[in-house]
Amino acid sequence: MYISTSTEPLFNLFGYKKALNMLKDAGFTAFDLTLCGSSPFPCAPFDGDDYAEVAREVRAYADSIGFPCNQAHAVFGSHYGAAKPGTDIFEGTVRSMEIASIVGAKAIVVHPMQYLYYMSNAEFLKEENLRFYNDLLPYAEKFGIIMLTENMWQNNPNNGCIIQSTCAEAKEFCEYVDMINSPYLKACLDIGHTDLTGESVANMIKTLGKDRLFGLHIHDVDGHRDNHTLPYTRHVNFAEMIDSLAEIGYEGDVTFEAMGFVMPFPEALFPSAFRLMADVGHYFADEISKKMAVEK
Repeated sequence: MYISTSTEPLFNLFGYKKALNMLKDAGFTAFDLTLCGSSPFPCAPFDGDDYAEVAREVRAYADSIGFPCNQAHAVFGSHYGAAKPGTDIFEGTVRSMEIASIVGAKAIVVHPMQYLYYMSNAEFLKEENLRFYNDLLPYAEKFGIIMLTENMWQNNPNNGCIIQSTCAEAKEFCEYVDMINSPYLKACLDIGHTDLTGESVANMIKTLGKDRLFGLHIHDVDGHRDNHTLPYTRHVNFAEMIDSLAEIGYEGDVTFEAMGFVMPFPEALFPSAFRLMADVGHYFADEISKKMAVEK
């Protein structure tokens, strides 16, 4: 079980060599390659025509220090329009998948489309996402990388409060994975998003089950905002998460998406902040393993 965290915005701040060494020295055993930004194409240093060459350089360096990429995150393009083949949104997602495969990720999070108000368009969005993931499936097979759909949230247009969106309920999350019916589409459960949209973490994990649940985005939230901060500092019940992952025999990794904890610190304290995050990750892995052994 790898302990990893997202890389954004570390590559931009420090360059990939310093960033990867910082995470490894902090105690992480892998890294989650963040490719998403404001553009429908992968962010720096992969935003040029030489993206594949840069990806090979990152892979070679990561291999040289024994620090693998376990997971990646594709661009956010599907939030902003229909991601159809030939559009920048779709092509940016394909490029993300190619880069992630070169760097060595075994899976990549590809957000489901939610560019319309979910409460009025849930069934249409499901049809759109069926097409979207099916269109991407040949590329997943080509690059040998698993796509991970994720549970999402939206803002209420009337008051700005967070409300449910695609895959926010356990039943629909399962339907999204099952409707593709391919080993190249699984689920990444965002623990913070689950709390924000009112779904039980335990129910989500147990309903998804071992076969669907491939990866995690672990972070804490205050119940009102998507804080992306360190576990045990806000509202989420992480004991429930640990127990439920052990109960289903979870075989994935412990991956953080908690840069909201690190970024407020001065850069000189980033290594210390990352060490605490990695310690929490190892604690999660140890507790899950212990409880799984008891279950057996």
